[in-house]
Amino acid sequence: MRLLLTAAAALALGAGAADQNQVLRGRIRQHAGKPPVLQTADGRPYAVSGDEFTRGQMADPKLNGREIELEGRASGPGAFEAARIYTLRDGKRFRVTYWCDICAIRTHMPGRCMCCQAETELQELPVP
Repeated sequence: MRLLLTAAAALALGAGAADQNQVLRGRIRQHAGKPPVLQTADGRPYAVSGDEFTRGQMADPKLNGREIELEGRASGPGAFEAARIYTLRDGKRFRVTYWCDICAIRTHMPGRCMCCQAETELQELPVP
């Protein structure tokens, strides 16, 4: 009995770790007054949660309609908790960043530079 319980616990831990590494692909869809969603190729919308950087990137109008890949885990029916977000182009993944040419500062949130307050520029860096 003890062996059976130990095996079940190991399987549960392994499944929990696998849940953290799920991948979801689709396009960002933004509609006025509503939170952005990820729409998969089969048309299913997913509400995306995550840290402030993920939420900021999902809401960036420059990324609306773009194909993206999320790493994270399903957090319920039609919901996904993202740990990482990538844009996809020509079968390649890119890390989403924002750059200030004036101050040479890189950030992961769209908006104004933390230093000079100029608007930051979207930059997508290839993932090796």
